Amino acid sequence: MAADTDDDKTQAADQLHRTAHAAETGGDFDRALGFYRALGQIDPTNPKWALDAVRVLRKSERESEAAEALKAALRKWPKVFDSELFRKSLPNLVPTEDKHRKALGDDVPGDEALKRAVVSDEDNADVIVGRGGRKTAVLVFTGLADRMVMPLPLFDRYLAELDITSIFLRDSKRLGYFTGVSSLGDYDETIAALKDRLSDLGVTRVHTLGNSAGGMGAVSYGLDLGANQIIGFSAPVSLLDKVAQIDRRTAVFNERLMKYVPEPRRDLRARIDAHTGDTHVQLFYGEEMPEDRFHAAALEGARNVSLHPLKGMAGHGALFSMAQSGKLRTLFRESFGETD
Repeated sequence: MAADTDDDKTQAADQLHRTAHAAETGGDFDRALGFYRALGQIDPTNPKWALDAVRVLRKSERESEAAEALKAALRKWPKVFDSELFRKSLPNLVPTEDKHRKALGDDVPGDEALKRAVVSDEDNADVIVGRGGRKTAVLVFTGLADRMVMPLPLFDRYLAELDITSIFLRDSKRLGYFTGVSSLGDYDETIAALKDRLSDLGVTRVHTLGNSAGGMGAVSYGLDLGANQIIGFSAPVSLLDKVAQIDRRTAVFNERLMKYVPEPRRDLRARIDAHTGDTHVQLFYGEEMPEDRFHAAALEGARNVSLHPLKGMAGHGALFSMAQSGKLRTLFRESFGETD
């Protein structure tokens, strides 16, 4: 009986959503707003309806109400601002590359510092290559929002300044890259495809780097590719069953990992301990961020692993924090070198 009730509730929500969308498209904003608010009552854990209501308020030129509604939504779902959902619901409120550059100041390499063209990100491909003149490449594993906090062309400036080849990767399967990159195949096929790509590019030294959920991909692939450096920012690297009891931020994501990814592949500590190469792992995270501190501690004392807690930082944005403080550019120069 409960299942039937849930099904009825889902069908009612779907019908209401279609009606709300039709009303919004037809310009009946008051009616659309009422429907989106009703959807928020039916499904109060989904931020989509709150963001849709904000969009309609802005279309109605009720800016003060829209601002208050957006503040309330961000208080309830603080991480939604960096999500794909936010960009789709309120695209005109997403920070532009220029705004990010202004926030980061002199840390972002200017045009005069670039030694190659930066990547373009117009088609949302899951593999994007920026070819440099050196024999060094950095594989960049984006997070669940398919970005590096900042737009990819802006982030690529840090690598273009060093004339490094960048290969940006996206995980459309949302399984921490453990089942591969869609356009390249499953995990083993993706490893093989990346090796071929690196060989074709004449790369002899590889580094991996990941932000947030991309950090687990950076560690896993970095080990299997024999990377020189692995760098993770706010990376969830403790992925065994007990993590769900401590890190409840992405419960559904964790459940899918446990279901679809074998434990030996998820056990990054065991894989690092068994690794015979000279791969070094650096993890940067907020010292006052309990979940990120827990994940980093899972690798404490492991071979060739160094932890870098960011003093006083209580949030999840270690990457952006380092850029804002002027330390990201220096980190990349020190980790990747400036010549081969």
